[in-house]
Amino acid sequence: MIEISAIISTYNRAQYLDGLFASILQQTIDPACYEVVIVNNNCTDNTEQKCRQFMAENPGLRIVYCVEHQQGLSFGRNRGIRESSGRYVTFLDDDAVLTDDFFEQTIAFFKSHPQVSAIGGKILLKYLDRKPKWYNPYLASLLGYFNKGDREMPFSNDYFRGSNMSFHRSLFDKYEGFNTSLGRVGRQLYGNEEKELFYRLKERGEEMWYVPSAVVLHLVPIERTYSEFIKRQALGTGKSQRQHAQVQGKTAILLSVVKELLKWGATLALALGYLLQAKARVAQMLILFRWWVSRGMLEG
Repeated sequence: MIEISAIISTYNRAQYLDGLFASILQQTIDPACYEVVIVNNNCTDNTEQKCRQFMAENPGLRIVYCVEHQQGLSFGRNRGIRESSGRYVTFLDDDAVLTDDFFEQTIAFFKSHPQVSAIGGKILLKYLDRKPKWYNPYLASLLGYFNKGDREMPFSNDYFRGSNMSFHRSLFDKYEGFNTSLGRVGRQLYGNEEKELFYRLKERGEEMWYVPSAVVLHLVPIERTYSEFIKRQALGTGKSQRQHAQVQGKTAILLSVVKELLKWGATLALALGYLLQAKARVAQMLILFRWWVSRGMLEG
């Protein structure tokens, strides 16, 4: 029986797929226990060629390949859910790699905690070039970093991240999947679809945990550290926050504005602290990021 389905919704990142595929093949569990579901979201590079080669080289591995013509990561993930057959489903980013025991740790936690519906694990960074000079713990999430420590615990004031989130497959028989009005679309760096799903499930009483033993490494190419990429991502974050608030109603819109003002206060305090430490690049990026997010909220 298929224990876990690994769903990959990919768009024009063929150059990273070999690394992801290799990390899947290195998993410590029996290959008969998992399947790989690849959703090509209208790629225009050589993604299909890479996937076909992966399938041809691994005839004994169950691999489902399909094309989702509706553009957007949420559409791709939902298609992957429909195509999957495992008891659990995990979503893998096309620019990430798995630790060797990722499937094993994920399955083991679910089996030992049958009341838990979804989990999110630790996401560490793997630089393909160098760490940016503006790097600081408060902006590490821009590069995909997520680390709440080494203790298993229920999620309370935080939520799982897209690079490392796994679910009971039956959950999607009860509830709708990802909100297709949210999330990345092509090169538009929107988001909040994972956050919206988390809080929707939480409202319905589903139990969700942080599981640090299930680890993913997120790749950081040099172009992801440039200010132009950070600007696009921050603008997309702001627009997504506005979209998410609009889905929830007028009260949520007002609350999002209040939260953004509070974040400005914290940002200015942090920036001043870094300036006093002679870390002007860090202070500058903190302020620019906050400005771009606010601008995205207004433009959204």
